[in-house]
Amino acid sequence: MTEIKKSGAFNALPAPKEILGSFIESGFGRQVPGMWAEMIANRSFREVSPYKIATWEWLGLDEAHYDSRAPFWHSGYEEYGWEVFPGTKSSLTVGTETHKGTMCRILTAGEGGGPFGIRQDGIHLEKGREYVFRIFCGAGMWRSDPGLNGFVSKEHPLEPRPLRIAVGPHETELDISGVTREHVWSFTAGETGVFPLSLSFSWKGDLILPWVSLMPRDNLHGWRRDVVEKVREAGPTVVRFPGGCFTSFYNWRSSVGPRERREPQESFYWGGLEENDVGLREFMELAELCGFEPQICFNMMTSTPFDAMCMAEYLNAPADRGYGRLRALDGHPAPYGVKYFECDNEPNRKWTAVQYAGECVKFARAIREVSPGAEFLCAAYGYTPELLPAILEICGEEIDYVIYRNGNPDFVRKILPVIREYNARTGRDLKLTNTEWLPSCQSPEPFAEPGIRTDFRWRGVITNDYDDVFSRHQISWNYALNGARRLLDYVSYGGEFALANFNNMTNTWGQNLVEASKDGAWLSSMGEVFALFRRQYRPSTACPAETGDGLLFALFTKDGDGREKLWIVNRGGAPKEVLLPEGFTEALDGLSAGGRSDHITETEKPVKRIAPAVRERKVLLPGLSVTVFA
Repeated sequence: MTEIKKSGAFNALPAPKEILGSFIESGFGRQVPGMWAEMIANRSFREVSPYKIATWEWLGLDEAHYDSRAPFWHSGYEEYGWEVFPGTKSSLTVGTETHKGTMCRILTAGEGGGPFGIRQDGIHLEKGREYVFRIFCGAGMWRSDPGLNGFVSKEHPLEPRPLRIAVGPHETELDISGVTREHVWSFTAGETGVFPLSLSFSWKGDLILPWVSLMPRDNLHGWRRDVVEKVREAGPTVVRFPGGCFTSFYNWRSSVGPRERREPQESFYWGGLEENDVGLREFMELAELCGFEPQICFNMMTSTPFDAMCMAEYLNAPADRGYGRLRALDGHPAPYGVKYFECDNEPNRKWTAVQYAGECVKFARAIREVSPGAEFLCAAYGYTPELLPAILEICGEEIDYVIYRNGNPDFVRKILPVIREYNARTGRDLKLTNTEWLPSCQSPEPFAEPGIRTDFRWRGVITNDYDDVFSRHQISWNYALNGARRLLDYVSYGGEFALANFNNMTNTWGQNLVEASKDGAWLSSMGEVFALFRRQYRPSTACPAETGDGLLFALFTKDGDGREKLWIVNRGGAPKEVLLPEGFTEALDGLSAGGRSDHITETEKPVKRIAPAVRERKVLLPGLSVTVFA
């Protein structure tokens, strides 16, 4: 029998709820498309750049292996492009016909009687659900080649021309003319299934297509209702946006205003197209829906302090001041009150430590001109720890948090004294954070499957071996147990450790809290761990525990009301008989799974809630479990 004992005293400062943060990166994975209610891919009809090598190396797969055989796969990862009908000429035009950004699609009737048009597969409908289809389009008769970027004469036919819309068995016919405008059609699905969408016509001339949209009517400000419910269940307390690597190319101005006018943006680092439907306003609406604190990671590398100041003014200024007026026109007169501003992502790609620290000073001072309450997170992780004193000497007066992407206790014990020394000398109160963290893929015991290694480290290599890729570990219950242990490490550091963002929120190849197929949403294994902490964790001080067993990790916590809890992670596959300390009489909550490689799917949920019985301080702790006692 293993006896759990306290091996020290409770630390002085409680660890805040912000250690339960997460991260949404635009242009990475199927994350934003999985959360957003839009059902049509590439709704602005653009050319989509292929995924970059960074994506394929992250996956460990090439394009030929990115399919339903991959361990993380479900319908939310399907990607369908537009297919042009035979005999239809398709071109892109830049100029006055575009209406959404600077470009739109022109379809021109070819020889024969048609039909001409464009189609897309993979539209998932649910019986009895109402859908709203919207299209901005018009008809034209070009006098010369429309490939001349829109700067040519065009006849505007005033008589109606029929455009047929079909979503599986649901059809309608719109009367369109030379007046390019929006048309709306709604229908209720008569059956559940996966159907094609088509836009077709049979007359001679051109179909002008700036944008199209299909959403279920029950969306929440454009967000999927089922995904919002699961995000609330996981309960992230602070969420980072819009990147990641996407941040360093982000133009915030293009992400606000009417969605139907926003320019889609290439995801320059990862590849693919970011439709730009989810901008600052939509992210802030999600924050209000789910109750998390927004954390804006802002562009420094391809932006200026003035641009950052204008962004902060949009977010936080009164409705009668500067860009606060634009926010009010976007439908939110009250300031959002964003507090957390993160100084770009991986700045070592561009600057030395000294250069970056100097840039932090410029940007922070500019943003505080319009948002005096802003707090800044400095990305020290891009540089060796030995450079931290030099960074702090330059920008320590302007920042509030120091970011390192290493949550290991040994590393944290080396960094915190540096921050303490600076604080003591200057009167500042800087804190440590980790704004992009992942659990370890290490396992103390072998997996049942011999092809899964017990000590996996991500590396930029394409193996096409489904058992030997990062995502194979990230979907596993073993990974989630490691995540529970890391969250308890963050608790153990007390209030000197202020914030942590788990990477990511949704549909990033298993590296997420929520999975969102095209038919439903569910918590991942790591999402279940977050939900457990949402139910049981309050800002608490912590006391280390002695277990005498390398497979057990335990931590005592004490919240503001003085209530003590004992958290125990059993990373071993076998049950453990444990003797609890005096005063601990019941299991409040817990999670367990039968196998180390178990993972949650649409149809299977091997991770179960548990509450093992405590008798005279003794409890049989299930294998592969995390349990909270009081």
